[in-house]
Amino acid sequence: AAPALVRGNPSEILAFAGGGSGGRGPESVDAAEDALDAGRALAREHGTIVAVSGEVDHLTDGTRLVRVANGHRWLTQVTGGGCALGALMAAFAATTDDPLLAATAATATYTVAAEVAAERAAGPGSFAVALLDSLATLNPQELTEKVVLR
Repeated sequence: AAPALVRGNPSEILAFAGGGSGGRGPESVDAAEDALDAGRALAREHGTIVAVSGEVDHLTDGTRLVRVANGHRWLTQVTGGGCALGALMAAFAATTDDPLLAATAATATYTVAAEVAAERAAGPGSFAVALLDSLATLNPQELTEKVVLR
């Protein structure tokens, strides 16, 4: 059986699809737009959701496409940030029969929480702790007001 969700940076998604540079964590050398066709093809081929992380996150089921334009540059400096987003996506996926909705809601929650955390932090070190606090205290109204979907 195929996984419900696959998340990676552009280089990871391109490598998974059989091309690209392969990337190394958040240091993707490929742009999210460059991985979009590969992500759509992977989603259609495997019947899964593909989430391509970047300055703007792209999520697709192979047909539908959602762009989440939130986040902060310090996310790339937090070890395990992508893994944490993947775990959040899995938790959200357990609550709905629409994995694209789950992936979008998880990405929106994580990236809006990152923006809130960045407002409270002095740098990447305090940002990591503030991100945990923001995830714990983010409320639906704040999420709705701050999320940017394209």
